[in-house]
Amino acid sequence: AGLCAGCHTLQTETVDLAGTPTGNIFTEQATYHEWLNSSFAKPTFPDTIVSCQGCHVPRIDDAVVISANYLFLQGKSPFGLHHFAGANTFMLELLRDNRVALGLSADEVHFDSTIARTYRMLQQNSLLMQATMIDRTTDTAFIDVSLVNLAGHKFPSGYPARRAFLEVVVLDATGSDTIFRSGGWDNTYEVVGHDASWEPHHDVITDQGQAQIYEHVMADVNGDKTTVLLRADAPLKDNRITPLGFSTSHITYDTTLIAGVPPTDLDFNRDALGVEGSGSDIVHYHVPMNGYVGLVQVYARCWYQAAPPRWMEEMFDNNSAPIDTFRTMYEAQDGKPVLVKEITFTDLSVGIDGIEDLGLRIFPNPVRDGQLRIEGVNGMVKEIVVYDLRGREVARPQLRPGTLVIAINEGPGTYLVAIRTEERTFVEKIVAQ
Repeated sequence: AGLCAGCHTLQTETVDLAGTPTGNIFTEQATYHEWLNSSFAKPTFPDTIVSCQGCHVPRIDDAVVISANYLFLQGKSPFGLHHFAGANTFMLELLRDNRVALGLSADEVHFDSTIARTYRMLQQNSLLMQATMIDRTTDTAFIDVSLVNLAGHKFPSGYPARRAFLEVVVLDATGSDTIFRSGGWDNTYEVVGHDASWEPHHDVITDQGQAQIYEHVMADVNGDKTTVLLRADAPLKDNRITPLGFSTSHITYDTTLIAGVPPTDLDFNRDALGVEGSGSDIVHYHVPMNGYVGLVQVYARCWYQAAPPRWMEEMFDNNSAPIDTFRTMYEAQDGKPVLVKEITFTDLSVGIDGIEDLGLRIFPNPVRDGQLRIEGVNGMVKEIVVYDLRGREVARPQLRPGTLVIAINEGPGTYLVAIRTEERTFVEKIVAQ
């Protein structure tokens, strides 16, 4: 792995806004140090270290002759395939589409094979993701999205323009009404909800104006965000997901800092017992439900961008032949982020009980004759509605004190009975046979 360190450990001398050196050193990228500070470099048993080449130069057992000029050479086995696949499909596609103008010798087929390997590396070997409905009331749906880093370095790693972000969408039963959306992107390929300068790290997201972005944000000598590498003086934010086994006490931590993650985020790189090194993060979404009790559809997605639009703004404010050429190529490319992982599920739990406090009894359950009875209806009950599992209303009886008999004419299935009072809504699940 040390062979890779020479290029993938980059420290720059900081200059102020006038271009005067300050004497400070800034770590622009330290992928090799991130690897050192991981379980990939700390074998539990002999010979279990996974080096950089273990992922990026996959070995084959075929005998390969490594030179075409010497016919007497024997094949070398095992042989490392020089794939060097990472995650940056955007720049590979930009180079491919401008290979003639740039005078590149590789043809389109060469680029396409490398791009395909890069997609596989990013989408199959970078992350594990889960999304779970932890609890749900008429007011709030509590959704946890957990990410586990599978790489032997931070995710994303390398050049600090690269970022990953989460999108969580909650739809109603029909899919036609968006109850909540955090993340996603607009028509400029910028993350929806991105703050004016940079988006802080979030442990809990309660508002659609908040979005979880995993990234490295640099500050200049005045503490303002910069994307000019020589002006970088300190990290404003580095909440990129750490690798398994990452420790703040490791000797390389000074070059692999976690920045901008508040100490109150107890599950960032920590397991359920609070022990660091999990290589994971959990984002807690508290989704306002505003009384909606029907079935919901939840979509959780992790997206990756190698060259986000905001990163380009500082450079594109200037003009030169190289900048102008790159701007033209950049703007001609499809800037859509790359989908890394997606989880979808439906939920019909509402986490509400206590109808006995209203003096109500719902019976029989299961319903066998198509007649559902609600006993004890009184003035506290303002509305009763029966829904099917798709959130479609199937019955709304006229209220009167005493016992109501509600006909379930939709046939066998599971139904939700919503009983609304002035203060809250109670939901009971019943089965018709």
